[in-house]
Amino acid sequence: GGLWQLPGSRQFHVAWTGVAELVGGIGLLVGGLIDWLAPVYISSPNIVTTAGLESDCAAALFLLTWAVTPSNIFMYTHGARLPMEQPQVPVSFHVVRFLLQVVLLGFLYQLGEGTFDAL
Repeated sequence: GGLWQLPGSRQFHVAWTGVAELVGGIGLLVGGLIDWLAPVYISSPNIVTTAGLESDCAAALFLLTWAVTPSNIFMYTHGARLPMEQPQVPVSFHVVRFLLQVVLLGFLYQLGEGTFDAL
């Protein structure tokens, strides 16, 4: 069940979103370090848009977070187990995760705004 019926197993989707989060996070870190440490006339590389690596990775992570939000809601409404063999996750976990996800989306949107403007 769920909002989206996607081909592939749960483990596959957990794995690819984890890899995407890791790659996006590394790109965000590298782009931020380049912007922080490099001289003012050098900016992070333009990979997707002219906004730079940091903004592009933040925009990608924003879109990924937005895309997985329905699965997080599904986990809340269907008694998620993390890992799958463990007892049901308490409601307080879902509430805290939702609040942190809203804050994360705000930060990622602000960091990726240059990319969204360039698109």
